[in-house]
Amino acid sequence: MEHIREVFYSMSIFTMGYLIFKYDIFKRLAEKGIINKDFSDCYILKYPKHAELHNKDMVYKIDFDEFFRLNPKLKGKITVIERPEVDSTKAFAVKEEVEARRKIKADFWEKRKKSKQKTA
Repeated sequence: MEHIREVFYSMSIFTMGYLIFKYDIFKRLAEKGIINKDFSDCYILKYPKHAELHNKDMVYKIDFDEFFRLNPKLKGKITVIERPEVDSTKAFAVKEEVEARRKIKADFWEKRKKSKQKTA
């Protein structure tokens, strides 16, 4: 009976290890859930009344002044994009803002890809 238990534990450990390496679970977790230490993939959209920190398809609402007061070393490292306030009563203004955000995101990622290719 002890022999069967040891074989079961060995097989379960082997299976877990195989799945971790095959599907590269740790890399996927690192790509999605964590802010880079150098904030290279982050940018801030600053509106007159609020600001948003964008990081790898995640958006965090922040207080702009408080963020840089608590993190003074990040002042020049994070790209800050000034945006005008959106008039949410007009459907065209909201649609225009969505298109502008999509364009900002695409331009930012293109710029990041080019800079990473130059350094590699």
